[in-house]
Amino acid sequence: MCSTAGIPSMKIQGLEILTLTATYIQNYTFPAIPVLGFDGSSYANMNFCNVTVAYTHPGWNDQIHVMVYLPSEGWNGRFQATGGGGFIAGGGLLSSFYMAPALLDGFAVATSDGGHSVDMATAAVDVSDWALSSPGNVNWHLLVDFASVTLHDMAEIGKAVTTAYYGTPPHHSYFYGASTGGRQGLMIAQRYPNDFDGIVALCPAINWAQVVVASQWPQLVMNQLNVYPPGCELKAITNEAISACDGLDGVEDGIISLPGLCDFDPHTVVGKTFDCDGNSSVITSAAATVAKAAWSGPRSATGEWQWFGIGKDADLGTKGMGVASTICDEDQNCKGLPFPITTSWIKYFVKRGSEFDISTITHEEWDSIFHASVNEYESVIGTADPDLSELRKTGAKMLSLHGLQDAVIPVNGSVQYYDRVLDRDPTAQDFFRLFLVPGASHSLDDGPVPKKMVDAIVKWVEEDIAPDTLRGIGKDGYGTTVDRDLCMYPRVQVYRSGDPTIASSFECTE
Repeated sequence: MCSTAGIPSMKIQGLEILTLTATYIQNYTFPAIPVLGFDGSSYANMNFCNVTVAYTHPGWNDQIHVMVYLPSEGWNGRFQATGGGGFIAGGGLLSSFYMAPALLDGFAVATSDGGHSVDMATAAVDVSDWALSSPGNVNWHLLVDFASVTLHDMAEIGKAVTTAYYGTPPHHSYFYGASTGGRQGLMIAQRYPNDFDGIVALCPAINWAQVVVASQWPQLVMNQLNVYPPGCELKAITNEAISACDGLDGVEDGIISLPGLCDFDPHTVVGKTFDCDGNSSVITSAAATVAKAAWSGPRSATGEWQWFGIGKDADLGTKGMGVASTICDEDQNCKGLPFPITTSWIKYFVKRGSEFDISTITHEEWDSIFHASVNEYESVIGTADPDLSELRKTGAKMLSLHGLQDAVIPVNGSVQYYDRVLDRDPTAQDFFRLFLVPGASHSLDDGPVPKKMVDAIVKWVEEDIAPDTLRGIGKDGYGTTVDRDLCMYPRVQVYRSGDPTIASSFECTE
C-alpha cells in the first residue's frame, strides 16, 4: 500500500528527517526523448508509489528532497539511483529521463535535488539563488551537498524506503548518470564505494574545476582578436576537418573515428568559400585561430598547457552551448555567447559574486581565474582520484562512456583519467571499463550509441559477463543508420571490409 504508514520512521546518522509523503501515481506517461543512452521509446501507463523524503543535515541550514519511485507491481528486486546535469543534482524533468525507463523495467528508482532547484530552464546553468550564503561568501554546505554528500544520502534513503515498501532489501543497487551525473558516478566510486554494485558514468565532468573554466577559452581568444565568427563559418571549418580525417579508420562515414591521427590545421582552408544561410562567404584566418584554440585547449599567458580542447568534429557553437558560440544579427554582426555554466561558476564560485565583465579580462586575469578554480575547488568537486582500490574490494563494477564529438566536456579528460587508473592498477579493467563513441556528441543522441547501458552493467554485476564491446546503433555523419561494436579503450575501431553499415565490417585493434 502506498502510504506513509508503510514506511517506518528512518534514523540515519547525520540526517534529520523533516517530512515523508507517499503519493500513488497512476497511468504516468513520459514522452520519447532519445538522449543519454536511451532509445527514445515512450513510457506510458506506469503505476508507482512516489515516496518523497525531506531532510536536513543539522546545523547546515539545508533542506534536501529524495524522491523514490516504487513500481506497484513487477518490481525486479533492484534499486537504481540517478544523477543530474549542469548545476542540477537530480530531480525534476532531467531525472525523468533516467527514471522512466528504469521504472518501466521494474527498478525502484531514486533521485535527489541536492538541496536546490530542479528547474531545467534556469537551474542547470544558474546558481544565483544558492551559490552564496551572503555577499562574498560561498554557501559551502550547499556546494558540498551538490558535489558529493547528497549522493550517499540518496543511496541510504532510497534503499531504506525500498526495503520498507517491499519488505525486503534490493538484491542489487545501481547508479546511472551522465555529464554532472557522470561526475557523480565517479564521486560515488571514489568516496562511497560501498553504496552501489554497479555504476554507469556517461560523458563525466571528471575534472570539474578545470573543465568548467576551460570552456571560456575560445571566448577569451575571440575577445582578444575582437572577432566573433558566425556559427556557419565555424561549422564550415568543422566540416573541412571531418573531410580531411574521416577516412583514417578505413571508411568515409562523416565521422572522425581516430582523432589521435588527425593533424588537420584549419589555417590550410583560410580563403575557402562556404555557404552561410544562402550567402557565399570565405573562411577567415581569425575563425581558423578560434577553431584551433578550441581544439588545442587553453594555454597560460606564458604558454603552459592548462587543459584539453574538444575534438575536431565537435560542434563549436551548438545553440549557445558550444565553447565558441556567437550570436549574430541579420547583418552578421556577431558577439560572443559564453557557455552559461562557465559564467555562473566563475561569477559566483571563483569571484564570489563580485561584479566584473568576463568579456574584458586579460590573459593574466584568465590565468588567475583558472588557478583559483583548481586550487580552491578540485578537492571539493573533482573526481580525478585514480585510486579505486576500495571500489575493487567491494566487487562493484563501473562502465564509463564518452562521445568523441562531445563539445562540452573534452573526451581526453576521460582518457587521461582512465590511463592514470590503469597506471596505478594495470588490472583495473576487471572492474572498470571505458568506451569511446565515434560520432557521438555530449547528449549521446547521435552517432552509433549503445542503448540501455543499464543492461550491460547488470549482466556484468549479476552474471559476470564483462563487456569487451558495446553494440551501438545510430546515424553516421551522412545520416545513414549504422551498427557498430564499440571498442573497450584503449582499442579502437577500424574498418576491414564489407558493408560499412554493419558491425561485422569493423574490428577492434590496438
